[in-house]
Amino acid sequence: MKKIIVIICTVFLLLASAAIPSDNTVYVTKKNYPMALTKEDFEMFHQSILNDDAAVFLKLRQEGRAWLSRAGVEVYIVETYDSGKIKIKPKDGTQEIWTLQEALEKK
Repeated sequence: MKKIIVIICTVFLLLASAAIPSDNTVYVTKKNYPMALTKEDFEMFHQSILNDDAAVFLKLRQEGRAWLSRAGVEVYIVETYDSGKIKIKPKDGTQEIWTLQEALEKK
C-alpha cells in the first residue's frame, strides 16, 4: 500500500512540475524599441511612434511611463501574446515590462 501511495505522489509531482514553465532562456534587448510598465502605456507609446505623435511620445517618456530600449540588457520572457507583444523581466530584476517580440534576440 505504501508503494502505491509513493508511486501516485511521484506521478502527481512529475505532472505538476511539467505544467510549470521552465524556460530560462536568456535574451538580450535590441536598441530603440518601445517599452513600458503597463499594457496601456505600451500601446499608447507604440501607437505614438507609429503615428508620429510627438506630444504623446514625449509625455509618456517625461513621466517615466515608457521609454526606448537599450541594447544588451539580459532578460527573460515572462509571457508571450498573439499580437507580438510580450512581457519580459530583467535577469537581475523583478519588475515586468511590456515590449515587442522583435525587441529581443537570444543571447
